[in-house]
Amino acid sequence: MDKWMKNNNFNKILALAFAIILWIIVHVDTAPANQTTVNMESKTIENVKIEDTGFNEDKYVITSRDAESVRLEVMGKKSDLTYKFSDAYKVWIDLSNVQPGDTTLPLHYSLPSGVMLDDIIPNEVNVHVELRNTKSFPISIITKGEPAAGYQVGTPVIEPAVEAKVTLGTSELRKVAKVQGTIELNGDSETIKEKKLKLYAYDSGGNEIKDAVIEPSFVTVELPITLPFKSLPLDVSFSGQLPGGVALSKVTPEQDTVTVYGTEESLASLSSYEATLNLGSIDSAGTKELKLELTVPEGAAKIEPAVLNVSVVTSDIAEKTIDNIPVKLEGVDTGLTALIKDPASKTVSLTVSGAPNLLEQIDKNNISVVADVVGLTAGSHEVTLHVSLPRFIALGNASQRLRATVELNAPATPAAAETPDNSSTGTVTSEPSAEPVSGEESPTEPVQSGDNALPTATPSPSEGAVDNSGTASANGATNNGSSGGT
Repeated sequence: MDKWMKNNNFNKILALAFAIILWIIVHVDTAPANQTTVNMESKTIENVKIEDTGFNEDKYVITSRDAESVRLEVMGKKSDLTYKFSDAYKVWIDLSNVQPGDTTLPLHYSLPSGVMLDDIIPNEVNVHVELRNTKSFPISIITKGEPAAGYQVGTPVIEPAVEAKVTLGTSELRKVAKVQGTIELNGDSETIKEKKLKLYAYDSGGNEIKDAVIEPSFVTVELPITLPFKSLPLDVSFSGQLPGGVALSKVTPEQDTVTVYGTEESLASLSSYEATLNLGSIDSAGTKELKLELTVPEGAAKIEPAVLNVSVVTSDIAEKTIDNIPVKLEGVDTGLTALIKDPASKTVSLTVSGAPNLLEQIDKNNISVVADVVGLTAGSHEVTLHVSLPRFIALGNASQRLRATVELNAPATPAAAETPDNSSTGTVTSEPSAEPVSGEESPTEPVQSGDNALPTATPSPSEGAVDNSGTASANGATNNGSSGGT
């Protein structure tokens, strides 16, 4: 070692090494201060959204504010400004102590590490707060577009509710006029089922109120789209034979109307639907369920239902005699008077047959006996009496011919009398009286004649009659199971 220390060349090299080390130490110490000053830069962050904290949304609603976002002017190292994402810059207002009305609040912010705020524009926000209110509105459904040609749109069925609750600030809630959903149509020919139809609140001008909170916000809607249809009363007539000694007591279809689908033209002429029930399967008195098949009317497309269940009640036949049934005159021509000569009492007695429960309800007020003289001239005439009975009731002796003698008279012509000269006195000659001659029966008011065939329609008994309206032949369902239902 001493040898090296005594060598001049070694000492020169060592001195040079120390000099280099000292130079490096001096320059490294001064570099950071100079570098910091050189790399500081500024940056503008646009449209930083203002967030809300501490707001009681169950009690209040913000109806307006004068700013939704701010602009930030920041400074920092280039590396910090370049590699920090925009969502690292946060701005918010504290609404925990806000009250209804206008309030100006300062803005709070959070910046990435190494970044300093130079300016925030704006630096405060004015908000208008109102109490939150709720009101119920009926839900309406509208359609846009058209169904398939010839089809029509029915009434929408809404689930789970027909009303919706709208929650808004007091002033905005007053603007709500309706809650509505819209179904788009594009030539549809089948019922539409919207499982999730969104609802919107609108003002009276049809403008959407965007901040409205609607409950429920979605509903399920079934919108019928069908051909034109018509609901028709169901009339039941009968075919087949009942066993001897058995009469119809009650016929009850499970529904008394049917729906027929078709074009407007095919439906125009339809006023009722007549179906024929076959009684041939009934072999004894009692209650039986029968199937009534409905056929589509000519020109129509569909009928619903296609099959009906009908409850048929039959009973052992019974008879009842009803006295003092008045005979009514119909069809007396104008200018004639009519008088029933035979029977002199102007009444008849009839024996009728049917189910016991129906016979119990019948009296002379339920039976119509008519002497029809339409088209007959003055003189004495023997006419057939037309008997109308309640449905399922028949004459006990259907073959008997009921007749009456009716006398038709023309009004008497007054005798000619010398007409005095009234020119000087001004006396007016009296006209003949329009009243009938004493002892002469008053003319019968002409009544529009019904069908001349036995019988015509009369009201059904109040209890035990067939549920749908109709008429029955006097020789009809109670004896042989047939009925002329209309």
